[in-house]
Amino acid sequence: MPLQWVRPLSGVSLVVPFYHMVSDVHVPHVSNLYRFRSTAEFTADVEWFARHFTPVTLNEIVDALNGKRTLPRSCLHLTFDDGFTEMYDVVAPILQRFGIPATFFLNTAFLDGGGLAHFNALSVLLDQNQLHHPGSSVTTARLESMLPPPKSGRTTLRERVLSIGYAQTSILRSLAEVLEFDLDQYVRDTQPHLTSEQVAGLVEMGFTIGAHSHDHSIYSGLSLQQQLSQTRTSMEWLEARFRVSPKAFAFPHNDNGVSDEFFAAVFSEGLLDVSFGTSGLVAHFHPRNIQRVSMEKTSTPAAQILAKQYTRAMYFRLRSS
Repeated sequence: MPLQWVRPLSGVSLVVPFYHMVSDVHVPHVSNLYRFRSTAEFTADVEWFARHFTPVTLNEIVDALNGKRTLPRSCLHLTFDDGFTEMYDVVAPILQRFGIPATFFLNTAFLDGGGLAHFNALSVLLDQNQLHHPGSSVTTARLESMLPPPKSGRTTLRERVLSIGYAQTSILRSLAEVLEFDLDQYVRDTQPHLTSEQVAGLVEMGFTIGAHSHDHSIYSGLSLQQQLSQTRTSMEWLEARFRVSPKAFAFPHNDNGVSDEFFAAVFSEGLLDVSFGTSGLVAHFHPRNIQRVSMEKTSTPAAQILAKQYTRAMYFRLRSS
């Protein structure tokens, strides 16, 4: 349905889109995971956002949650996950050109050359020619023995590699060893994540930063105590290094498996002021956990992505009324 029809019927005032990567080149640690925006596509998104929404800051969102202000009728806050170096080199200059505020959510384990998240490392290995064309039957047999067996829905090589779970780090390292690929050297050579100096530069530009867990773990696979530990570790690291304010957190992957007990703990103890999920324009059971809209995995323009999201929100609203 056209955006101008469904937006007022949806009951949604704040829209929070999220991105991970913006680049015009192949990015080994991301390109095998999802389609991301080119600079031209991202610029078109931002230009459209600037024409159709009132940009608001993270501080204004938290003030609204605290009852200190009312947000504009159709407002927007841009967010970016994972803390890749393109956020400083590519994204920030475009946002500055349009005067759009944003928050960058960082995995503290990977700043300053600290490594790669599990699925980013798998994406790098999927780029290796030897994985697709092993040089010998011995290598083929070793690779085949490491990968999860073909199953319904995950029969391709890519699917089998990406089905290596977050907890199976030893398999990932063994796979890299058979391919004779040094993941640590890849990190040193490419510097995929932001440095502390670049993060400080983003703050100086007027952007806000938040945590995205320590090492991009999947929260649905963690116990409550592990979820809290991941959150505390990342927030406390950012607080000590950058004095972050407000205190914001974006769940890696999604907020599935996160209970009310978690939210009660982090908000009652003042660890967080606001958190963000990835479920689109729907309300979460906790009022301080705001769902966001993915702008990736597609070439669809921003207007169409949001029209679909507003339509979904409108139907949810009608069913619950």
